[in-house]
Amino acid sequence: MMEILRITKSLNLPDWWVCAGVVRSKIWDVLHDFSERTPLPDVDVVFYDPTNLNETYEKELEKKLKYRRLDIPWSVKI
Repeated sequence: MMEILRITKSLNLPDWWVCAGVVRSKIWDVLHDFSERTPLPDVDVVFYDPTNLNETYEKELEKKLKYRRLDIPWSVKI
């Protein structure tokens, strides 16, 4: 989880959040003392940048994240 946050932070996005399933799964695993992590369907990165609302930008950011960790199923949404 911390690596996901560090990688996302490296994009220097305005007003960004890692949310949805990755957070739910982390909490679920901790509360149930799972020794293995629940597989992640995706890692949702959400941010708001009023200067760029282009879907192409989302895809560029996903590529940057995948370059850092190809094994993480990144999903970026403005």
